[in-house]
Amino acid sequence: MADAQQQSRPLPAVAEKTKAIVEAVHAFVNVHSNDMSTVQHALQTHPDFFDRDKNLYVFMHCYNIEKKEAISCAQAVRPELIGKNMWHLRTPNGRLLFYEIARMIEKEGQGWIQYDWLNPYTNTLQTKCSYLKGIVLKDGRKAWVGCGFWQKNKKKDV
Repeated sequence: MADAQQQSRPLPAVAEKTKAIVEAVHAFVNVHSNDMSTVQHALQTHPDFFDRDKNLYVFMHCYNIEKKEAISCAQAVRPELIGKNMWHLRTPNGRLLFYEIARMIEKEGQGWIQYDWLNPYTNTLQTKCSYLKGIVLKDGRKAWVGCGFWQKNKKKDV
């Protein structure tokens, strides 16, 4: 979902919802980034920050391209990932996803990216389309907040 495509045709309802969630979380993090425990709690409980019926949840990473870091700093569904550097994780087809996201955020500030990923709700490999938006936290770290929807494609058991 390239930005040029978004401008020429309306987004599907699930994509609109995904983007709205990211915008809401971005505004919240902008105010509360000095207290990441508050941010984490909100990502898991605030009704504007997820849609359980559509399996939409938020993730947030602090990144540093030079240090090759994409540290999970908030995660709505898998909080055990918080503090882990996910920079070197690859998609099943070998893409360095977190590097790609960091480059996109540096260049565009926000945008859509599509990739194959493990759906934590179904434990199957599916194509995910995520909207991400960059932010600078109050402590000066660069970060992004994101949310994605799972496309209806052939599921691959993991």
